[in-house]
Amino acid sequence: MFEKRTDLALEVHELRGEDSGITVREEKIGEIAVTYADVRDGEGARLSGKPSGRYITFDVGKFYKKGRETLVSSAKLIAEEMKKLFPENCKSVLVVGLGNESITPDSVGPNAVKKLLVTRHIEYMDKKLFKDAGFGSLCAVSPNVLGQTGIESMDIISGVVQKVNPDCVILIDSLASRRLARLATTVQLSNTGISPGSGVANHRAEISNETLGVPVVSIGIPTVVDAATLAYDLLEEALGEETKTLPQAIERVFSTDKRGMFVTPKDNDVIAESAARLIATAINMAVHGMTDSEINEFLS
Repeated sequence: MFEKRTDLALEVHELRGEDSGITVREEKIGEIAVTYADVRDGEGARLSGKPSGRYITFDVGKFYKKGRETLVSSAKLIAEEMKKLFPENCKSVLVVGLGNESITPDSVGPNAVKKLLVTRHIEYMDKKLFKDAGFGSLCAVSPNVLGQTGIESMDIISGVVQKVNPDCVILIDSLASRRLARLATTVQLSNTGISPGSGVANHRAEISNETLGVPVVSIGIPTVVDAATLAYDLLEEALGEETKTLPQAIERVFSTDKRGMFVTPKDNDVIAESAARLIATAINMAVHGMTDSEINEFLS
C-alpha cells in the first residue's frame, strides 16, 4: 500500500485527520506560525506511527534568503520553546549532531555541532570564568553514520551519556517532508526521540528517553522529500478529485529500486549551512541564556 513519507507530526495529522491520534493547535507568534501537535499515549502513538509527546512546528519561511536579523529572531523563538522541554533544574546538556557530513542534505546535524559554544570543559578548567560568563554546561558529539563507523549511532551516544551523565540530550537531524513548500522553511522541535534515517526508509536504532535513560529533545529541518510522495502530491493537486487510481499508479512507476529516490533543492548547500546556523543559534541561546551577540564574542 502506498504511504506518503514524512517525519513531521503536523503532516501526519494533515494526511490522516481525526484518525491520526494527534491533537493540533496553532498560533501566530510575531511573523511565525507555530503549531503544537500532541501525540496521545497508547492509541495516539499507534494511529500516528509517531512516539507520544509534543511536536512543535515553526513555519520560519525561507530564512536562508533573508538577513541575519531574521535568523536570530527565529532562533530566539525556537530557543524559548526549547527551554520549556528541558527537564527541571537542567544544568548540563549533551548535543548530538546526527547525519553524514559528506552528504549535503544530511549534514545539518554535524555542521550545527561546529557552531555550538561548548563549555563543559571550561567548568573544570576555569570555574571563575565559567561562573562569571554565565555559561550553561554544554558538550557535543557527532557520531557520524553506521556506514562510515561500523557502529550504531545509538551505541556511541549511550556510551557518551554514561560517561558524561548529562541532564538532557538534544538531537539534531535532517528530516523528510511530504511537501516541497516545507523544505528548509519548517523547524520541528519535540520532546521525543529519533530513529535516525527513518525519513528516508533507513531505520536505525531508536535514540530516546527510554533507550538513553535521560530526557531527550530533538530538533530538525526538512531538507529532502520522497520522490514518490512528491509525485503523488503534484498529481493530486493537478487532478483534484480524480485521484482514486493514483496510489496504484505511483506504486507501478516507482518500483522498489526507484522508491529510494529523494528530491532536494538545488541550493541545498546554502540551505544546509543556514539550517545548521539557525539550530545552533537556538541551542546556544537556550542553554547559555545569552544573546546572539554575546555568544558570538566567545565563538569569534
